[in-house]
Amino acid sequence: MLVVSPSLSARDRKPPARLGSYEVGAKVGGGGMANVYVGRYTTHEGTEELVALKVIRDEYGDDLRFVRMFSDEARILERIDHKHVIRTIDYGIEREHRFIVMELLAGRTLGESLEILAQRNEPFPLVLGAWVCARIAEGLHAVHELTDAKGESLRIVHRDVNPTNIFLTHTGDVKLIDFGLAKARIGRYRTSGGMVKGKIPYLAPESLEMKPPERRVDIYALGTTLWELGTMRRLFKRDNDLETLAAVKASIVPDPRSIVGEYPDALARIVLRALQRSPDERYPTADAFRADLDAFIACDEKQMMRELGALLSRLFPGESTKHATWLDESLAVPIQTVAPPPIPIPVASSNMLDADIEVGEAEIDLATLSIPRPEDPPAT
Repeated sequence: MLVVSPSLSARDRKPPARLGSYEVGAKVGGGGMANVYVGRYTTHEGTEELVALKVIRDEYGDDLRFVRMFSDEARILERIDHKHVIRTIDYGIEREHRFIVMELLAGRTLGESLEILAQRNEPFPLVLGAWVCARIAEGLHAVHELTDAKGESLRIVHRDVNPTNIFLTHTGDVKLIDFGLAKARIGRYRTSGGMVKGKIPYLAPESLEMKPPERRVDIYALGTTLWELGTMRRLFKRDNDLETLAAVKASIVPDPRSIVGEYPDALARIVLRALQRSPDERYPTADAFRADLDAFIACDEKQMMRELGALLSRLFPGESTKHATWLDESLAVPIQTVAPPPIPIPVASSNMLDADIEVGEAEIDLATLSIPRPEDPPAT
């Protein structure tokens, strides 16, 4: 759907009461180049549903580069339809307000869950962590395999897989979110020289060589996440960005069995393969990664979903009930009076552009970066 209305200058724009078929409610977040609002619309069945509306910020509305980036993101998201990827419902333009409509989820990110567990000095359950990563690998493979109308690969790479972009719902679902840094063939702007996209501790080493991103950088990032889930330690994160970049470039991965005494051999082999320095030695696809993880897990999906829901209930007590109450109340009152939800709303690319690393401006010469002598031997 594309709704086009008369143009307004950037200084005259105000938050609209309606975007296409969607009523606009309270602002619930924003970052980078977009703000996020609660929205509501009537489905084909006649029922009302709440959604998350991501709207490009006014100061970027007249910048052709940002407008095209936003449009490219919408075109990528529009083609993704997988249960383990946040769902895009719609997008359009209303009086030059460009917007993307996302499903409204209730839960917490994997990063938030890990933070609570770390504070309590508790581990993330190993099998459950492997299951979460397997579901993200499943979603990633669907994204990597997307084609255009002619059947040609879109070559989509997420480029920002990490615990803050893995969303866990109270019902036990797992969703990959935030495609603001995704790279696809349909994109019209190339990354400028000297710029690395993504969060530094989850970059693949070849990313620092300015090679074109391909699916195995996502596999490496998911492998880093899996390693950290199993050890409750950061793999490449150091005291500052320069040291972290050096660790990423060196790509030295300690065997998790040397850290966790009961770490399963089968899982160690999987995570170490995903984290091979050479892309050719990693899993060739996210689906191959998923297949090995599922073979290791050997558990019923419903059981895993129950365990995940129970874990969130324990870490964030009462939030599921609060969200359900808020949802019921929000559907019964005018959208303008709807209060922000009691827990954060995740949406794709709510922090678009915030994760750029201006390597040139930081005067980091990646080619001559001094790498500290590692204490741990490289994984084999």
